[in-house]
This record gives sequence, C-alpha cells and structure tokens, in this order.
Amino acid sequence: MFENAVKNKINLTRDNKKSDFHIAFGISKTFTYPVGVLITSILENNKDMKINFHIFVDDKIEDKELNRFKELVEFYDTDIIIYEIDNSEFLNLDDREFTIAAYYRFAIPYQLKDITDKYLYIDADMILIKNGGVKNCVDIDLENNIAAVVDDFTLDKIGNPILLAEDKKYFNSGMMYIDLKEWIKCKISEKCINILREINKFPDKKIKYGYEFRCFDQDALNIVLKDKVKYIEPKYNFLANISLKHNKNLQNVPTDTIFIHYHGFNKPWHEWCFHPLARYFRNYKEISPWKNEPLDKYPTKYRQMRLYAKFYIKNGNFIKAMYWIIRSILKKYKK
Repeated sequence: MFENAVKNKINLTRDNKKSDFHIAFGISKTFTYPVGVLITSILENNKDMKINFHIFVDDKIEDKELNRFKELVEFYDTDIIIYEIDNSEFLNLDDREFTIAAYYRFAIPYQLKDITDKYLYIDADMILIKNGGVKNCVDIDLENNIAAVVDDFTLDKIGNPILLAEDKKYFNSGMMYIDLKEWIKCKISEKCINILREINKFPDKKIKYGYEFRCFDQDALNIVLKDKVKYIEPKYNFLANISLKHNKNLQNVPTDTIFIHYHGFNKPWHEWCFHPLARYFRNYKEISPWKNEPLDKYPTKYRQMRLYAKFYIKNGNFIKAMYWIIRSILKKYKK
C-alpha cells in the first residue's frame, strides 16, 4: 500500500558511516524552515552521534532550501534524505485543519524497513533543548510494545480529543519511538487509514470509536495502538501550547525537558507569536542556515487567522484585524 508512496528521493548523505540513530519527519513544503531549525537543535546538542534524518515532504523542495540542508550535512557531518511523496494514497482524507503531511507517518515505516529496526518519529513543530537528549531516546526500552509515546496533557475545550469514559489513556502522536518491524507486521498504517476513510465517508461512525476525530491521524493511532504502546515521561514530548490566552504564565519548561512540542496553532516562527517559550526555537534559528529567514506573516488556517487578527488589534490596526477576521470565517466554513 505504501511501498510506492515515494516519487523521488534526494540523498544528501556525506559518507557511508553507520548511523547511530534515525529520525523521521512528515512535512509540507512550507515547513522546510521549521524542520531545518529543529534538525539544527538536534545536531547542536548531539555532536558526538551520527544521526540520519528522513524528511517526507509533499512537493519538490526549492533549491535554496536544499542548499541550507546541505549546509547542515557539511557542518555537522550528518545525513539528510528527502522523500517526495505521492499523495494519491491519502486522497479524500480530511486536511482542513492539518496538512496532508500529517498522514505521512503511515508511509514512513515502509520506506525505512530496510534501513533500521527502530526510529524516532517527531512532528516538525518541536525543538530539542537538552544536551545529549537523543541518547535518552536510544536507551528507551519498548518492552515488547510497538511504540513508546507520551500521554497527551489535560483535555480541554479548545480542540483536544474527547474520549469515552472508559478510555483512561490517550497519547500525543507528535513523538513516537517505533519498532518498525512490529508496526508493519501488525499493519498499523493500514488499519489507521481504513478507520480514517470510514469516518470521512460516514461521519456518524465516529460514535462507534468514541472519538470526535478532531485530531484525525492521532485519534486513529490511539484506537489501533491501544494496549500496544509504552507510556514514557513528558520530557520526551513536552506539550507547550504557546497561546497567551491560555498559557501566558508558562515562562519556562521543566529542567529535564528534551523536546518542546509547540502543539497549538500558535507557532514560534509566526510574527504574531509573543509567548516567552518561543525563545527556544528562535535561539536555534539564529545559529541555523535559516537565521535570515523572516518570521511568517501570512496565516493559512482559520485559527491562525483569528490569532493574526488579534495581533493587529494589539497593534491598533483595526482595519487589518477585521480583514483577517472575515478571512478566518470564510476559511472555516468553506466547503
């Protein structure tokens, strides 16, 4: 099903030295900048390891971005492989709030199965802040589970999944340390895609699973991987919603944090983000090949447009604020 999902592969490998660890990402073309800063943070904090990075992307990456990845390969003596994905395997899956790249995590195991037995999947909206942090991931004992994951934080009313009463655990799929062979053996990707196609075609089927499917791929993974995952400490995937409305008092993260996950709609590379935790991303941006890249000015999702409207309200530009409010309404209800 996913063996032929890659239509082109670009290998930026510098040498044939054996890798100590493999990390994979699924991104849209517009996320090359954030994932580049994330990779910089990983490499800067793990200089004594040989890490292979696998970037699965929805379109051809611009030459200027490829050259920036090449800078990382040369400076840190690392390997970066870019996989351009054929999206035909993911047609008719909901991508209104998340890009279709969110579903690439289902194709990744089939592209890495002849390369490694285990790998770390992480979302691109993260940053690594702990020196030697990747070694902690290498040492994770899966204890016969298919993946190691982190429990999603407190459920709330702003988009996090709503569970049935009997569901006591729910993990965030933004970080998964995966036993690749067991994943493929148990057909985890296929089962998740089948559920997603079912609920997209028949929305009333959601009640059968007990989820509202606001997080789509994550909900499906929680259904299929129930009782097949090991829950590990939050330090591996510290969920930080950098919304001043909800988390304005969150000034710092716990001292043992390895990865910060900017999991809300506000991101540290957005011009309209004023949260203090954005500093972690922006500090690594300044030492990355993307140091001269401007912060994003134009939101693409309706929730981001609402935040951008608030940015203009804060700056006294009510005409532009109204413009983005209208745009957000049109985006939300566009069929």
